Formats: sequence, structure tokens, C-alpha cells
Amino acid sequence: MLWKKGNLGKNGGIAVQDDPNTEKATTQVTSAELVRSFAKWRDASQTAPVYITTHGRVSHVLAGARLHHQLIRPSIEDGILSPDERLTGLGEWLKESLILCTPDEEILYANARARQYCHLPPLRKGLTLTEAMPDLEGSVVQVQYRRTLATGEALNADIPSMFGEGRWTHLQTIPLGNRLVLLLRDITEEVERYRMADAKEGMLEAISLHPDVSYARITPRGLIEKTDDSFEEWMGLAQDKLHGTRLQDLVMREQRLAFRGVLDKVFEENLPQQTEVQLTPNHSGVLSVKIAIVPLHGAYGMEGASVIMTRAES
Repeated sequence: MLWKKGNLGKNGGIAVQDDPNTEKATTQVTSAELVRSFAKWRDASQTAPVYITTHGRVSHVLAGARLHHQLIRPSIEDGILSPDERLTGLGEWLKESLILCTPDEEILYANARARQYCHLPPLRKGLTLTEAMPDLEGSVVQVQYRRTLATGEALNADIPSMFGEGRWTHLQTIPLGNRLVLLLRDITEEVERYRMADAKEGMLEAISLHPDVSYARITPRGLIEKTDDSFEEWMGLAQDKLHGTRLQDLVMREQRLAFRGVLDKVFEENLPQQTEVQLTPNHSGVLSVKIAIVPLHGAYGMEGASVIMTRAES
């Protein structure tokens, strides 16, 4: 890197640096000289940037407004993407199936997930949604996206899937300027979990209505965290008294050690267990019950156990 120092007496602190990489000269001026001759350097910066130094090091660059705007707002030829290009670039990163259409239902773009999920043929100019997916004709999907086209309203729906027997799809139709966006996602597992939850709640409600059957859920530490009305009536205690109590502590003292061993098999060996014990309710006498205990597993491991109890002959 070569430096050419001007006559400081004549040039007022100017240093011209030849940059061997760009083969262009860069003009430097000290901050003190800039203050003294600002008009001069303002005019010079209209044709090329002026580098301002403080204590021998470049700290600022003075440039004309035209050059500044070119730097912060490049032209389309310099790489600005159109809205469609931005959306399609984003589409490849989405987990959902994305299809971009015109108001005439011509498919402009479909990401890889959509091509696979919707079984799309190779895309070509002029290919419409119903040509690519004939089953759309007259379907709920078609009704929804045409309503979005007509009203400009973004819509959501959970519908039976056209792409697999017994499967479900979450559909979003979104107006985007003069474009239509379809987002599709398979939600079969979520629907099945919801249905299973309904069945489970119905079963627990049925148990709570049976006077000789009760239900409790315990934590991995054996603490009661949920009970039904039957168990509360059996024990003569309200929910707030039972919750947080160790189930083992409700068993007769002489049977607690053996019952603790049953719980250990449930939580440590992951084995369902069945046993008979006598509980000590909050009134005179004892309550003989048959107990079935099944471990509960969540997404992150053991979350406790379900306990079903039935009255036994005393």
C-alpha cells in the first residue's frame, strides 16, 4: 500500500492513498482541516467519498447524498427481490404446505412440502388449482379459497383431508395483494389426541358417578393431585385436604410398607400393579378397596400414575 503525501502547507492536511485492490485513490482529510474548509470538502465529496481522520486514523466518511442513497437503496438490478420472490423464498423454510396463486387460480408457486402433501404434478405456466388437484372441484377447500378471493377475508378451517383416507387438514386461505396464499398442514394426530381426550374425560365422569368405583391421579412421589367425588366421599375429606397428601399415608399403618413396594414397581419398573388395601377414612372404621395402578407417561417421561379403586368385601 503506497501513500502519497501532499504538501501540507498547500493542500491543508490532505493525504491521497492509492488502494492496490481497487486501483482507485481515496482522499483523506483531518477533522481539523475539515472544519476549517468545510465548503471545499463538501464539494469534493459529491464526486468521491472523503475519509476523515482523527489522530491519524479514519473515523468518518463524507459522501454526497446521491452516493448515500445508492448505498442504502440499491436498484432492482442490484438484487432487490419482488414480493413474490420474497414469499417463495420464505416458503421453502415453512413446515406448512404453501401454494401461491393468482386471482384466476393459476398456481405460481408451490413449496416442496406442498408438492409432496398435495400430490401436485410438475408445475407449468397456466396450471390451475383444479387442474392440479381435480378433487378440489366442489369441495370445502374450493368454497373457502373462493370466498377469500371474493371478500378479501383470511379464513381458517379444520377439514377432512382430500389427500388421505381418515386424515385431517388445517387450511388457511390468505389474500396477499393480488395473490392468494393457501397454507395446509396435516393435523390428524392433533385430532386423534383431542378425540382420545374426550373419551378419557367421559370415562372419568362415568367412574365418578359410580358409588363403588373411584379414581385418583398421583405424582411420581406418590402425592395425590386429582380425585373424583366418590373418593372424597369415601374418605370424608374435601379436595383441598386430599390434594398434596401421600396416598400411602391413607393406607393402614400395618400395610404401608407393602403398599410402598407396589408403588416402587409402578414408578421404577414401569409395571402396572393390582393390590388390595385398607384405607383409613376421616371417620370411624376402615375401607377395604381393590386398587389398580397404571403408570402415566408424558412427552418428557414418567408423569405419575392413574389409580382406580373399587370397594371390596370387608
